[in-house]
Amino acid sequence: MKGCRLRMRKQVLRALCLFCTLAFLMLPPACAEESGTPDQTADFPQRTWMEAFDGLHERFSAEYAFTDWKGIDWNALGSLCRQEIQSAQEKEDFQAYYLALRRYINSIPDGHVGMSSVSEIDQQFVSGGFGFSPVLLDGNGVIANWVDETSEVYRAGLRAGDELLTWNGQPIAEAAAEVRAIFASNAATQEDAMLKRMAFLARAGVGDRAELSFRSTAGQMVSVPLTAYEDGMITIKKTYPVAVVSDRLREMMLGIDSGAPPLTGVVEYEILDGNVAYIRIWGELDADLTDSGITPSTVALFQNAVKSAQDEGCQGMILDIRNNVGGYDEMAAALLGSFYARETFYEYQSDYDGATHARVIQRSMPDSDALMIRPADTVFTGRVIALINQKCVSSGEGLALGIKNLPNGETLGYYGTNGSFGMTGGQAWMPGGLSITWPRGQSLDANYQVQLDSRDGIGGVAPSIRIPMTRENALLVAQGEDVELAQALAILREN
Repeated sequence: MKGCRLRMRKQVLRALCLFCTLAFLMLPPACAEESGTPDQTADFPQRTWMEAFDGLHERFSAEYAFTDWKGIDWNALGSLCRQEIQSAQEKEDFQAYYLALRRYINSIPDGHVGMSSVSEIDQQFVSGGFGFSPVLLDGNGVIANWVDETSEVYRAGLRAGDELLTWNGQPIAEAAAEVRAIFASNAATQEDAMLKRMAFLARAGVGDRAELSFRSTAGQMVSVPLTAYEDGMITIKKTYPVAVVSDRLREMMLGIDSGAPPLTGVVEYEILDGNVAYIRIWGELDADLTDSGITPSTVALFQNAVKSAQDEGCQGMILDIRNNVGGYDEMAAALLGSFYARETFYEYQSDYDGATHARVIQRSMPDSDALMIRPADTVFTGRVIALINQKCVSSGEGLALGIKNLPNGETLGYYGTNGSFGMTGGQAWMPGGLSITWPRGQSLDANYQVQLDSRDGIGGVAPSIRIPMTRENALLVAQGEDVELAQALAILREN
């Protein structure tokens, strides 16, 4: 989530309030920001499905921040969905209406575009697994990195590490490329889209059938018919990043009880072996996570951690922003001030004005249209490695970019960041209690060009040190091994 307006920065907003709409959503958190116009939420719940869709499409297509940037053909998209919803309305088929909306929303390659879920419907299509987790390796090979020892595919001989060849008679990478992962959050980049498709290839409705062929580590070719069974979504839980990186802040804000200990703060700090500082930051927001009645300043906590690292003489720092949920633009810039000795440009903010139907540059500072990174009292001068992944979204991506741009900074990970850097704020309520959200504003670089938001499937911040998803690493992922952290630590210890 990103782009909550600068004028909101003095408000005391608890995280659960800030993320109130997320109780519905299976997508990266998005902030309900203020705007220059009072009518940013559209209410259509009392209309027919067709009337509501027409109202949504008109509003969405007008306000969406990246129509030209991403080349969205609203006419073609709207015409297709309208036909499906018309058919659903004639048949009074809520499920068909819901699925049509999900396909419509999922067609936009933007992690800030999302729709609330109806779990009872979703489960009909994805609650079943086939007993294994497929992982796409660097070089396009596909293996099972985990196999359920109670499953029929295990009894047929599949083991973790075995190469997967075909799915329903089709080469497995090609089969995965055709998967419509409409029950996952929107993917902004080609990289993230393929990861989602591969993960959902092995998901289906309970009782659905498929056929898998694989090559065992002994070289034997095996073909086996499979039936999907209820598995608690475990195949997803064995893939990256779920198997390795905690998503505790999102879980807390969504009210999900994963059994993990609750967070005590948005910032975590410790000194690792080798006198390497480790700072984990979950989001660019202030939050009272312990329900103490006191909301600590995330910027102050972060700056104190950086000062402690400097006082301890740490020559290197790991900044862990994997699964970072984003937050306030000005907070991201303030956090980066702990690494910049000179004032540095961060962004211009271009927002949609509902009164004029045009985009205008917002004044981010009292004396400037630009949001700037301004040096903190303590500036860390050692080497910094930011750990990133595809669930580092929005303002978290701003942190990644700021670290990568440092002469002493690197980004490290299996994958790049989400590629969704726009400013949220558009929302519509639809019949059936469904909520749809989208970004209205753009983040612009010093040349007034869109920055970080994906285009043609490319976007976000790429790792300057990329960890390959090899067979060995894929197996370590299923075991919960944090190879990214270990690699960053090894690099900083050697220098």
